Amino acid sequence: MFYYIVLAVGVVVSLIFCYQRRLGFSIKNLLFKSVSSLCYLLTAVFALIHNNGAYTYGSLIIMGGALGLVGDILLDLKGVYKQDEKVYLKGGFIFFLVGHIFYTCAVIYSLRIKWWLVLISGVVSAVIGYATVAMANVMKVHYGAYRRIVAVYVAFLAMTTVISIIAVFVSSFQKGYILMAVGSVLFLLSDAVLSNTFFGRGNDKPIHYFINHFLYYAGQYLIAASVMFVK
Repeated sequence: MFYYIVLAVGVVVSLIFCYQRRLGFSIKNLLFKSVSSLCYLLTAVFALIHNNGAYTYGSLIIMGGALGLVGDILLDLKGVYKQDEKVYLKGGFIFFLVGHIFYTCAVIYSLRIKWWLVLISGVVSAVIGYATVAMANVMKVHYGAYRRIVAVYVAFLAMTTVISIIAVFVSSFQKGYILMAVGSVLFLLSDAVLSNTFFGRGNDKPIHYFINHFLYYAGQYLIAASVMFVK
């Protein structure tokens, strides 16, 4: 019961935040964002309480979500305290990166995915990370001093997405892993928009902020909801 209540409240709060985000960065929006992120974390917590058979998977997803919550706060502090922008941005990268390691491990461990599939996923993800930075000029973004951390971060983000898609087939299309795969794809798309907002030019308009956060929260809530259905 609490799972559905928190999920419903969280979705409403997150939609309001996405709308408010068009106004830019502020302490008020930071608090609103923190509540939105806390709600997707609580969604995963109550999902695990309801489906305690998915203890390991759910615990790892919750850890990933908690790290994402910290990453959310750091990225907003970047906009509020511009004098320390580099510190907050790198901190956000690191927390989200480690969060994706937890997400990836949750999928691999729960399904006992074969090592060679994990290896293939790793190679594909590394190529995606390298290609993202190598094609910066084509995509009209300027990573500057962040090139290395962007490449590593994208590789880990892509790893979560690739392994989640593989999990859909390994699990014979189990609902929980479908939600995880769709959520990770939306997360990836959200970061693609965010990359253009942070490192591109002319892509920081209200609509870009709205799309970025809409995709992000849709992805995080689906990932959190997957805990309810993993067997």
